[in-house]
Amino acid sequence: MRKQILFMLGLSLALLAGCANAAPGGPAFAPADESLGAMGATSVLSSSSEMLDFALESEKKSDTRVAEDGTTLASYSYELPVLRVITEDGQILDSAATAAEKAALDVAAAFNSNFEDWLESTDFSSVLDWAEEDYARRVEGNLGWYNNYEEEFTFTSWRTDRLISIGGAYYSYTGGAHPNSVFLGWNFDLQTGRFLHPAALGEDSEKFQAAVTEEIIRQADARATENGLESPTEMYWEDYQSIAAQWPDYAVTFSDEGMTVVFSAYGMASYAAGEQTFVLDRDFLEPYLSEDGRLLLNISKNMEDAAKIAP
Repeated sequence: MRKQILFMLGLSLALLAGCANAAPGGPAFAPADESLGAMGATSVLSSSSEMLDFALESEKKSDTRVAEDGTTLASYSYELPVLRVITEDGQILDSAATAAEKAALDVAAAFNSNFEDWLESTDFSSVLDWAEEDYARRVEGNLGWYNNYEEEFTFTSWRTDRLISIGGAYYSYTGGAHPNSVFLGWNFDLQTGRFLHPAALGEDSEKFQAAVTEEIIRQADARATENGLESPTEMYWEDYQSIAAQWPDYAVTFSDEGMTVVFSAYGMASYAAGEQTFVLDRDFLEPYLSEDGRLLLNISKNMEDAAKIAP
């Protein structure tokens, strides 16, 4: 069982590398038909002679292994995001003939390599070995085989002209009392070709990070009260406020609602409490964002601020 837990943690860390490698960098995403302009209404790269855009696709990898008697032992299904460069006439660009095309392909390659590296690091054969060992023990002990081993990765997305935000959900069952789920996030700047650390969107990143921490704690405390608990620590770990302060290291994504932070099960509370999700709306975010942060999220300065600077 220890090997199985280590495998799950290793996979999670490999996925989280998408956040850690950005300097600063981060995570996020929603199906293309739910994204802004079906993720292709506005060109993000253009020159006097050509217009290029990006399109996000889903690429599925799956396999199922069975025992000699036909019993399903293990299966996996990975739905991975793939970024394509699209020409003005709607064709997928495979090779560059101009500097603009090369720049666009480089951006797509930077995005795709994050997920390609993870896929190459996976070792489903290890999961199969564990399943075969477990199945053999159960057959020998007449215990029955009720659940085959499973792994699954899916994602959602959201986009503006500058940003692609990907939310990933990794599900794993490799024996034991219950399955495990890990939530992840990536935020990618289409202009720079880099993953973004979410706090970097703030005018003052430290002030922004502190404000978000305070709001997460406020929501957590309110949630505990709504559940009739006298103290938030009856629902969360004792150090939940310190964990809240580390929110950029967890699953952070953006959408029309604003910013969502998800702490997977065991992150802020027990498995029984499940994942803890906190949504900070666009009105909350706007005062803390830098001008570039507003451009990335397609948020304009509020009308009150606009009135102050009007002639």
